Amino acid sequence: MSVRQEDLIAMNEQIWASMLGITISAIEYADALAHGGGYIGGCVQLVGAWQGAVRVDCGQGLAQRAAMTFQGKREGELSLDEVRDAVGELANMVAGSVKALLPQPTHISLPSVADGNDYDLTVRHGRVLLQCPFECEGERLIVSLIERDVESEFRPGRSFTQAVQ
Repeated sequence: MSVRQEDLIAMNEQIWASMLGITISAIEYADALAHGGGYIGGCVQLVGAWQGAVRVDCGQGLAQRAAMTFQGKREGELSLDEVRDAVGELANMVAGSVKALLPQPTHISLPSVADGNDYDLTVRHGRVLLQCPFECEGERLIVSLIERDVESEFRPGRSFTQAVQ
């Protein structure tokens, strides 16, 4: 694995600054997302020579701010789907940057997005390798790099149907 914490921090700060004109700053890990205000998570799978995912979890306010910039709209003009699309696109951009640092061939999926006050967005047989919390004007964002343990899925003695349940 050739992605380091500082790589993940730098690529996210650059993506937010260059694509959105928004400055995010890496912070120490504390309860990075306040569950009461709602949040949106985007996840993009990476498959091939390396298997895992990039996950972006964003506070609702910061997600709306990103969506307003992407869509060129003002507050109150956005649909929830446009906000979801913005977080999915941010996850996609981070996954593309991560992909460039991984062994090839590695391919990325379309983003999956979940939102609400309490949701679970998981990668089957995944473990968090890196997790970077950020802040922007009091809003929080966490970017995670998750590695998938493919070998645990297909251990000898397990049938294929047991492995995919």
